[in-house]
Amino acid sequence: MKIFLSAVSSQFAACRDALRSDLKAVGAEVVVQDDFRQHPRSLLEKLEEYIASCDRVVALVGDAYGFEPDEVAPPADRSRRSYTQWEYFFALGDRLDGTQQPRKDLFLYFASPEFLAMHAVPQSSDGAQRQHAFVEALRRSGKDWNQFGTLHELRALVLRDGFTLQDRPPQPRNLPYTSLGRLFKGREPVLVEVADRLQQHPGRALVIHAQAGAGKTRLALEYALRREAAYSALLTVGADSPDGLQRNLAGLCRAQVLNLPEQSETRQDVALAAALRWLDEHRDWLLILDNADTSDAAAAVEAVLPRLRTGHVVITSRLTDWSGSVEQLALDFIDHDAAVEFLLERTHGRRAAEANDDDNAREIAAELDGLALALEQTGAFIAQMRWSLSEYLRRRRAREDKVRAWHDARLMHYPLSLAVTWDITFEQLDGSARALLNFLCWLAPEPVPRALLAPMKLQRTRQNAAPGETAVENVDVEETLASLAAFSMLKWETGNTSFRMHRLVLEAVRERLPEGHAAGILQGMLHLVDHYLPGDPPPDDVRSWPVWEMMSGHVVALVSSAVDARIGHPTSRLASLLGMYFHQKGLTADAELLARLALTIDEQLLGPEHAAVAIRLNNLAQILEELGDPAEAERLLRRALDIEEQQPHPNVPVRLHNLAALLVRTNRVAEADPLIRRALAIDEHILGTEHVDVARDLNLLTGTLAATGRQREAEPLMRRALAIDANVLGPDHPLVARDLYNLAQVLRDLDRPHEAEPLLERALAISAKHYGAEHHTVVRVGHELGQLRREIAPNGRRRTPGRRRT
Repeated sequence: MKIFLSAVSSQFAACRDALRSDLKAVGAEVVVQDDFRQHPRSLLEKLEEYIASCDRVVALVGDAYGFEPDEVAPPADRSRRSYTQWEYFFALGDRLDGTQQPRKDLFLYFASPEFLAMHAVPQSSDGAQRQHAFVEALRRSGKDWNQFGTLHELRALVLRDGFTLQDRPPQPRNLPYTSLGRLFKGREPVLVEVADRLQQHPGRALVIHAQAGAGKTRLALEYALRREAAYSALLTVGADSPDGLQRNLAGLCRAQVLNLPEQSETRQDVALAAALRWLDEHRDWLLILDNADTSDAAAAVEAVLPRLRTGHVVITSRLTDWSGSVEQLALDFIDHDAAVEFLLERTHGRRAAEANDDDNAREIAAELDGLALALEQTGAFIAQMRWSLSEYLRRRRAREDKVRAWHDARLMHYPLSLAVTWDITFEQLDGSARALLNFLCWLAPEPVPRALLAPMKLQRTRQNAAPGETAVENVDVEETLASLAAFSMLKWETGNTSFRMHRLVLEAVRERLPEGHAAGILQGMLHLVDHYLPGDPPPDDVRSWPVWEMMSGHVVALVSSAVDARIGHPTSRLASLLGMYFHQKGLTADAELLARLALTIDEQLLGPEHAAVAIRLNNLAQILEELGDPAEAERLLRRALDIEEQQPHPNVPVRLHNLAALLVRTNRVAEADPLIRRALAIDEHILGTEHVDVARDLNLLTGTLAATGRQREAEPLMRRALAIDANVLGPDHPLVARDLYNLAQVLRDLDRPHEAEPLLERALAISAKHYGAEHHTVVRVGHELGQLRREIAPNGRRRTPGRRRT
């Protein structure tokens, strides 16, 4: 008997190959398209000829269209068809020349939706629509067909339909769940990598490691289910401890999974030996050793691996440290787009739909941050409660116990809730690791600089301390970080100079803080961060920006928690410094919120006349002026000056300068002039003539002189300021750009534009380098440079008089 197997290779390759092997084993001649020899005519004509020579056609039908002929062979009056669709019509007797020949015995097997979900094929929307129409036409045709969900169901159907297949033993399997199908999102490349690693390193186990809830077990099971045709057995055993590993391996014998003579054996050692013997005597099996999450469990797993060489072993673990004899694969979190897609599909038809579901799904996905177990728990919970996504968000943010602790293993296809998963991990950590987590939990889920923790002192209880010995020992913070990384509680960033913790880990640790100790731990972290952040240079100096860039998210998180806990110090200082940084970066609205918060805290904590309040008033005034409220800014600056003059305070010249600058910008130069001259005199007396604060005062004095038509007096002062800043700060500092800009304005007003142009060009290059092209300073300097160039005549002099700049 000659049989033609028709199937789209990208979707049914494993099924086609298995059926082909079975049928050939019992003497059938089996033909598939891959077998075709070179033919003098077209591939479509070759298909027609081969099918005409066969006795039967077995067609596997799915949702993949496959390839379409791009040749002239199809008759012009025929509709477009893929090669596999042509195979079906050839089996019905259609011929390319339009004639009709006798039909072949045709057996149709439709793949179930579950099978198609597990074997999805990327294709164009046009191809998908054409295949859908073809499948619907088959269903309406009245032709008999059967449906299969797995390869083994397909083989059973083919056997029932009169094909004599090779008698293979049943496939032992004890996988606890079925496939997630289309809901298995964002992991397709990882499945391919698992297969590649196992094939490239035969005889070596592969460990998939990640933090709790990342989906290690689910990934291993999905791999097993999608590759079932490649394995003689699909087995999984728990490996959470040495005893558990031996007990569960023995259970393969006792649970009748392997159908061994010793299946009724009560002695564990005998059942274990029988299971290991079966694994040794058989080949091409897949064994998942699940949850090897402790050092003892990992050691037990590695000890048994030499007995497991004739199949593939996949280990799942939270541990990152394994011997070189084990292949390692670090499992990352699900990317944001895949998480959003999962939530929408998981709850489709089961949630209260709203117009903004996409946006709400993105918010939920951002809060769950790609953690697989959290996504599944959330989706299952919303589907069961029939809530809207916005309702879930509201209740989650209110920290409702029902939302945080819910778990249904049947609905979720996960054995544990996220809360229990965290508990299991925390119990394995020693005292120093838990103590460090208690501090870290107040930070944001962003990179944390390793240097932040350098001053910390940690302790833990000594193991097996002898009577009379000290029961507590000091622990190096680096050792503790390493232990947390080994349990996948944190992940090192590139270069290992920083690390990151998952958002849900931080939440879980905060919820488990010792009662009554949370505020004290938070205050300790506030002081640690305050000590780490640079005081000199301040946030308005670009040299400090790299540190603030990394720490800004952490400071926001700390300040928010400190306000809730009513901790005033050093919260106000941190809020004020961060507000200064945001102000310099152009994030004025955020800067105002932080500046007002810092002022409120210090007024309540220290009183309205404290020197710290004057600093907060000054910082808020700078922001309010930029927001278009110079009157309120002036009021705050005068109040700050009054507070510091009563003490007296070293910041008095700063307040004088800032008040004078505001008066200049509001066209009150006569009022500003005595203030800035007083500030300059104080700074030169206290700081010396070559200090950057002196250069700052000279800049403003130059502005007052220029505003009153005294540019010739202004020029030498401006050049002196430029020389001070370039010498102290370096030639590429943003304050040097400020000096260049102001000197260019003086030269422009002196009708020397050819000298002003290169200064503005340098100022623009320096500013763009530090601030970026969109910053308001860069935009302003660029505008001035463009206007100057338009004003310059061919002879180097201005076409029209320029406006005076201050």
